[in-house]
Formats: sequence, C-alpha cells, structure tokens
Amino acid sequence: MRRINLLPWREERREKRQKDFQIHLGLTVILAGVVAAGIHFYMDSKINHQNQRNAYLKGVINDLDRQIQTIDDLRDKKAELVARMRVIEDLQSTRPTVVHFTRSMVETLPDGIQLTELSVNNDEHISIHGYADAQARVADYLRALNRAEYVGQASLVGSGILAEANGAGRYAFTINARITPPDNEQDE
Repeated sequence: MRRINLLPWREERREKRQKDFQIHLGLTVILAGVVAAGIHFYMDSKINHQNQRNAYLKGVINDLDRQIQTIDDLRDKKAELVARMRVIEDLQSTRPTVVHFTRSMVETLPDGIQLTELSVNNDEHISIHGYADAQARVADYLRALNRAEYVGQASLVGSGILAEANGAGRYAFTINARITPPDNEQDE
C-alpha cells in the first residue's frame, strides 16, 4: 500500500522553520559583524585619540628639552662670565700692587748695583739677578729689600758667597724674594 502523508503541514512547517533558522542565522551573523565592526571602529578611534595625545605630549616634551638645553647653555655662559669677572677683579686688585712693587724696587736699588734680570713667578716669587761693584752693596740691597713695603723674605741664593765676574771687580748675585702687599691692600 501506498503511504499517503496526510499531514503535509508538518513538512511545510519544518521547511518554514528551516528558512526561519537560516534567516535568523544570517541576521545574527550580520548583527555580529556589525557589532564587531562597531567595536573595531570604536577601539580604533580610541587608539587614534591616544596616539594624538602621545604626539602632543612628545611635542611638549621636545619643547621643554629645548628650553632645558637653552637654560643649560645660559648657565654655562653665566659661569664663563663669572670666571672672566673674577679674573678681571683679580687683575684690578693686583694692579696697584704691581705699581707699588715696581716703585719699591726702584727706591731700594742702591748705587753700584746693576740688575740684569728680574723675573716674577706665580705672581709672588721674585728672582733678581745682577752685578755689584762691592759685596757690601749687595748686603745693603738685601736689607733694603727686606724693609720695603711690597717686598719681603729676600735672601741671597747660595751660601752667601758672591762670585767675582770676569775679574773686573764686579760681583754677580742672585736674590730670591716675595711680593708681600700690606694686609689692608689684600682686603680691597
């Protein structure tokens, strides 16, 4: 016998459910794609916004680094200027000392002594080379130097023996001394 399906509505219902399921599945896939795309665009905009903020901050940091470099350069220039000012102040403070020292050297030089060399080391040590026509004149000169206002601690180099130069009755001598400005001039 033949089978007759008396209930064709079940098959129609099954096909309808199958179509509805496929439609719902398609809509769900599309909706999931839209949601994923939305999340992607939202996150992408957040990342772009953060990158813009980072770029702005990098620009500000670079500006501040340039300003810091400028400040460091100005500090270096200031230090150089202060050093120059100190040198100028030192020169200004020692200028009267040099003048007074020169005057003292001229005033203490007795007759019969001829200076051949006068050298100053480290702005305070003096080495005086010269000739004298008598040993007593060297002793007078040494005492005069020790009494001078801007010269002190004068001493004859060697054991105090003067060498006669070329048998001409002239005696060679070397004296070491120090430039000693008065205390009130050092304070100025």
